[in-house]
Amino acid sequence: MSAFRQRGVAAVTALLIVAISAAAASYMLAQQSAMLDQTMLVASRAQADVYAQAGLDWARGVLLQDARTTSNDNLAETWAQPIVGMPIERAVVAGEVSDEQGKFNLNNVMNGNARSEADIKVLRRLLALADLSPELADAIVDWIDGDDDLSSSSGAENPYYLGLPRPYRAANAPMVQVDELYRVRGFDAAAVARLRPYVTAVRERTTLNVNTAPDLVVAAMLDTTRDKAIALLAERVKLPFTDKANFSNRAGALGFTQLGDVDVKSAWFSVRIQVVQDDVQLATEALVRRDPTKGTASIIWRRPRY
Repeated sequence: MSAFRQRGVAAVTALLIVAISAAAASYMLAQQSAMLDQTMLVASRAQADVYAQAGLDWARGVLLQDARTTSNDNLAETWAQPIVGMPIERAVVAGEVSDEQGKFNLNNVMNGNARSEADIKVLRRLLALADLSPELADAIVDWIDGDDDLSSSSGAENPYYLGLPRPYRAANAPMVQVDELYRVRGFDAAAVARLRPYVTAVRERTTLNVNTAPDLVVAAMLDTTRDKAIALLAERVKLPFTDKANFSNRAGALGFTQLGDVDVKSAWFSVRIQVVQDDVQLATEALVRRDPTKGTASIIWRRPRY
């Protein structure tokens, strides 16, 4: 091989080595950049979770302070005012507290091991007011009660659910979350979305807070129309009901006499927190039980929101 050809091979070899080295360096830099990005993402996610927990703790503190200073719960109080886009360092935090006792408790359809016919009637009226079939109440009762006896032909127990393409069993226990409605016969996504603003799933009997309940729930409780319920609640924000007797008197003045189990004080609240931290968006919700006698506001469950 001539010296010229040897020099040419050496030059080509050198170029190949440089190209391979450059490619390897570029790959290593890309990997390092990806690792740094992932590390920053994990750090931002962890920081966002800290802010979300802080938001929950803030809500619990506000609820406890409210219990110490007020005799009723209404929509004009501090806890009922949403947090809208509060900046904290590189994050933005938003959130809201809602009164779960301002909704119909689906678990109230059972009183221990017995059906609560009065509450089932309220649920039927609420379903009708929400433009849903009142017969869906029977399927809810069958889902919650502890037996396999059908409430009606519209109900459903294990034989129905086990016969589905993807079989499962009826809970035969109190609901934990409203999302369980997706598994109840007759409920699709549209039906759940329509009913969700008016119902809750608290695993003990609750009274309805008429200071925070929406007009549809109050109308169902009083067995009246939505328009008449709106008339009763028209001045509620400026002049909340001070106690059950005050509600009864003001309702009676408008001709309402059929009152269910109501109150003006609440123990159960839902808290929703949203955090945006750099490129991370995090949302969480929790169910909180407030007990003023013990001075506690306990988180019963917490879950991410999507």
